Amino acid sequence: MHFTKASEKIGISQPTLSLQIKALEEELGMTLFDRAGKKIKMTDAGKLLLHHSAHALKDLQQAKASIEELRTEQRGSLRIGITSFNVYELPACVQSVTYCN
Repeated sequence: MHFTKASEKIGISQPTLSLQIKALEEELGMTLFDRAGKKIKMTDAGKLLLHHSAHALKDLQQAKASIEELRTEQRGSLRIGITSFNVYELPACVQSVTYCN
């Protein structure tokens, strides 16, 4: 709960961080932090935004991972049909990278 420490952690100046938070508060029409001198406490609105932001970031990470899988073709499903005749050959075929008949 220190703007200076937070700004150092993300690599921007403390005034820049403070201005961005103030702009966000103005956009939302709610105060996100109670500021009493150097003491800062998150408001209920701030806690709510933090909760939803965490979910949004998780969703974004999952979307990026899915897109990366699609890009590298590391996704999809494989359907294998077998008959009783070749059921014992299946494990070897599945383990093999090459084509099995």
